[in-house]
Amino acid sequence: MSGDMPVVRAPIIIFAFARPDYLRRLCRSLKAQQGVLLDEASIHLMQDGAKSRRSAVTYAEPAMIEASIAAFREVFPRGQVHAAPENLGVAMNILRGERHAFQTLRADIAYFFEEDLELGPAYIAMMEVLAARFGGLSQLGYFAAYGDHRRQANPAAPQIVPLEHHWGFGLTRHCWQAMQPWLKPFHQVYQQVDYQARPHLRIVELFENCRVSSMASSQDVAKTMACADLGFARINTDVGFARYIGAVGESFREERFATQGFAEAPVMEALPEALPAGSAEVLSRIAAEKFEACSAHRRDAYERELATMRRSFFNPDRLVTREELEALWRLLMDRLPTDEEYYARNVGVRTLRQVRRSLLRSREAQAKGFYLG
Repeated sequence: MSGDMPVVRAPIIIFAFARPDYLRRLCRSLKAQQGVLLDEASIHLMQDGAKSRRSAVTYAEPAMIEASIAAFREVFPRGQVHAAPENLGVAMNILRGERHAFQTLRADIAYFFEEDLELGPAYIAMMEVLAARFGGLSQLGYFAAYGDHRRQANPAAPQIVPLEHHWGFGLTRHCWQAMQPWLKPFHQVYQQVDYQARPHLRIVELFENCRVSSMASSQDVAKTMACADLGFARINTDVGFARYIGAVGESFREERFATQGFAEAPVMEALPEALPAGSAEVLSRIAAEKFEACSAHRRDAYERELATMRRSFFNPDRLVTREELEALWRLLMDRLPTDEEYYARNVGVRTLRQVRRSLLRSREAQAKGFYLG
């Protein structure tokens, strides 16, 4: 009887952009959950917008945004739609969803889904098991149950393993609050730029002041590093209760999706009798192993790899040099500035990005670049 099933108290936050077919599959699989009752009014769609206010670049057809909202409402007519009026990008759209869950709704735990995960019928029930068994432990940060199809696992007795990607996960408010000061420099960068065009070197250089590091610039990696440094565990089940379907998107392409075997990944249809026991020791071990790996990279590899990266990537938000300023003028204006006062106002005062933007917007540069129109 449905009246005997537990009601899911955690809000469910879905992040979407312009893949309505994926979103529809996620929503339908969420609607079909067994063993739990979902409050449809507690399901929230964080719909990103099409056009960036920062760059005026349109990243998706407005019709695709409307189709995404329609796909959500088709399945959850009483769900909450939070449509961004502009393109925020992945990082800032996720941050507003987290703020809604933990600041507005004051949830202790919330469930978050990107649009490219298809749930098996027992996914939320398994998440509720993990929340009940690990949620009271202070080291718990992220948890998921989509599994690791590359591992040898016993479907009858799922085990706890480290979490990699943040596709369909639970997150504790305690961990989220602790991460915010650590993540503040990263969020400041993500907020200033279009996420698709983020300055990779500038973001990676932020790890110079950290005990841990990575050579990747994504918001997912920044949160992974934050958890590693702060001692929070990110856990997953080895057995899969969901399947990743994002063959086309920000991080995957069809060839990579196929070669990594996601399409054939098995999905559990029901909860097994043997469920993983909640253990502070498991969380401590997973957190310690991740910190050791990330701090070892900072100690042994980061400086060398950063030097290599600096040969191919540049930080547009550092103060411009005279040499760089003149290179920009040669490239865009076919000449050099005629006024030494111009150098004084810009060299060591404004960033390369600011100078570049002002030149590109000037009437002279637009006239000389007429062939771009």
